Amino acid sequence: MKILKNKKTDFTVTLELEADYTDIEKATEPAYQELVKDAKVPGFRPGKVPRPVFEKHYGREMLVQRASTIVMNDCYKQAVAAEKLEPVDYPKNVEIKTLEKDKPFVFTLAVDVKPEIKLGRYKGLKIKRDAAEVKSEEIDRELNQVREYHAEYKNVERPAQNDDLVGYALKAFALDGRPLAELAKERTGTRLGTNFMSPDFDREIAGMKINETKKFRCRVNADYFVKSVAGQEIDCEVLLLEIKERVLPELNDEFIKKISAKQTVAEMREEIKTNLTAQKKTAADNQAREKFIEELLKENDFTAPQALIEDKLNVILRNLEIDLRNKGLEFSRYLQALNKDAAALRADYRPVAEKRAKLDLILEKVAEKENVRPTDAEIEAELDKIMNSGRQEPLKPAELAKFKKSLPESARKQIISYLTEDKCLEFLLNNAKITE
Repeated sequence: MKILKNKKTDFTVTLELEADYTDIEKATEPAYQELVKDAKVPGFRPGKVPRPVFEKHYGREMLVQRASTIVMNDCYKQAVAAEKLEPVDYPKNVEIKTLEKDKPFVFTLAVDVKPEIKLGRYKGLKIKRDAAEVKSEEIDRELNQVREYHAEYKNVERPAQNDDLVGYALKAFALDGRPLAELAKERTGTRLGTNFMSPDFDREIAGMKINETKKFRCRVNADYFVKSVAGQEIDCEVLLLEIKERVLPELNDEFIKKISAKQTVAEMREEIKTNLTAQKKTAADNQAREKFIEELLKENDFTAPQALIEDKLNVILRNLEIDLRNKGLEFSRYLQALNKDAAALRADYRPVAEKRAKLDLILEKVAEKENVRPTDAEIEAELDKIMNSGRQEPLKPAELAKFKKSLPESARKQIISYLTEDKCLEFLLNNAKITE
């Protein structure tokens, strides 16, 4: 294989490669082995057609064309290694210039490659991190939610008021007097103040007494689950059947013992504080990480190859679709709810994909410069985690070793790649100037 030309424009490298025609001749045998599997010749079983019969039936040209593809693939791999190229996409614009017997086989192709990045600042970047401080009122709010969860309701004879659970019979009509059967109920209920159907509706019910009937007009919430009346004005006729007052349990040690393993309110407060602190710390860490990434991208700005951006975009949307499917949602329904088509959603995520493409290239370069890489133990631990994912019982050592051995090299490289990126980002965060 000879490299006749090597020209680079932006991210695209154009190669003109040459091979001996003898390479084509040699490749006709593996080409025949591939093509004969699907060959259909009367009197012969699939895959059992002798080569002379195959050539007579299909023509030698078919073998030569397939052989040229085999040789081009081999030459391309050799050229990538020789020129130390880092492709980010498959070859494109492949063109055969000469394919004649006893003449050199010459062809051209183009391939998008990783850009040459000149790193800017990546150490000592300044960012602010939110303090994971928990205030007393936040703990009080959590305790009140616990009380509300364990609230009891008791019947009362007074007029209905906000926060009461009310039962009623409902008749509803359109403004032209047409009955709305989809809303009519002999007995239903709501908690006043939640504005489930409408703020107007809850306000009209407040002040009513048991067995009282009231007619009024109200506007239904735009997001109400009965779509035929959502956002519309309707006339209502309500007969109030029941009023229940919400009673919160007293916050004392006895209540805490009843609902948890804790013995006192003080112990419960401490547990809530610990949990809230952990939540805030996680949120602050995530926010600091995102801020750092933004600063890193500002300090290391460049244009990423479109092929790499498209690849990241495909991964993002594929993961989104998988996530929706795991939640029992259809991708088409999701688009319908957003009032978007696939092209519009793709355009929305393109800036995110561009950032990820740039970040990956920066982290790869920093990892190379700073000699950051996962240890063998970290790689093996990640492989164990992946192999045992979704299993009720972990694999036995022998089974685990078998699965690891069968793992494609490309998959292993991908795992090492994302572990390297994670470790590199951790390295950069440890070298940043973070203030709370």
